[in-house]
Amino acid sequence: MEGTLSLFDWRPPAAPAPESVPEPAAPAAGSEPVLAAALTAARIIVFDCETTGTDRLQDQIIELCIQHGLEEDALNQTWRVKPTVPIHPGAQAVHGIAIADLEGCPAFAEIADAIVAVFAEAEVIVGYNLAFDIEMLQAELGRAGRSPLDIGGKQIVDAFRLWQQCEPRSLQHAHQRFVGNGFAAAHSASADVAATGRVLAGMLRAFNLDGQDWPQIASVCDPGRASWVGPSRHLRWEGDAIVFGFGKHAGAPVHEIAGGPERSFLRWMLDRPVGRDFPAHVVEVCRAALDLSGDEFLQWARRRYGTAAPTAQPPFSR
Repeated sequence: MEGTLSLFDWRPPAAPAPESVPEPAAPAAGSEPVLAAALTAARIIVFDCETTGTDRLQDQIIELCIQHGLEEDALNQTWRVKPTVPIHPGAQAVHGIAIADLEGCPAFAEIADAIVAVFAEAEVIVGYNLAFDIEMLQAELGRAGRSPLDIGGKQIVDAFRLWQQCEPRSLQHAHQRFVGNGFAAAHSASADVAATGRVLAGMLRAFNLDGQDWPQIASVCDPGRASWVGPSRHLRWEGDAIVFGFGKHAGAPVHEIAGGPERSFLRWMLDRPVGRDFPAHVVEVCRAALDLSGDEFLQWARRRYGTAAPTAQPPFSR
């Protein structure tokens, strides 16, 4: 697709039915997969970035790598960048880059022209979950006073999206893979719940999880869920504090925002219709943060929502 907006609006054509999905061809023994010459002749870049977090309005790129081509020995360039915002602990746990590792690294504005030049020469841009990386890069260019990347006319190939389309993830596809056959009466509630039970049992065996207990299995499904405050991602425990899990204040302690110049953000949340924009427990926490001092709020939060998760049965659930 051409143009920056079309990248994020793009939806691939409907996936084929399960029986028509081609199986990946296995390379011959002792050989490496060889791509057609027409594919390797294009000017291809593969790129990925590591960031301080996932909020494109606030977080920043700290590492960016571009590989020229798909071959194992393809030339690649890596830039490390010193950000002006802290690295979120969750992000650091993923990429392992600490702020101390970036001392002496340039600001993004100092390397922006070199990166733009590489993208300008590319015909094909490849990545994994590529929309996030492009959004972060566009945001950095905006902060550096540069024009957005012009990706009009370039081919955008997201390996993650390609996988989704070639190996669909519907319940019927899952049943075929993990149970071994299709099932009739799809999309009736009774058929779907029975099929889901069979699929989960097959998944637990396939992924060697059938020896784990349910808390362990649940943590594999959503590794961050154990730290949630209440039943949604909006708030979570981080140490002894409750922090925001979304928006421009993601990762910031609620009581610090409530006691600072941005307390109007919490007031704005309280003005939203309960249940439409924010769940009731989020509204309750924000109101308490505004009404209580920092220490009083933390004591209240521990009494009301238990200590830092995992908490099997916090007080609010009784």
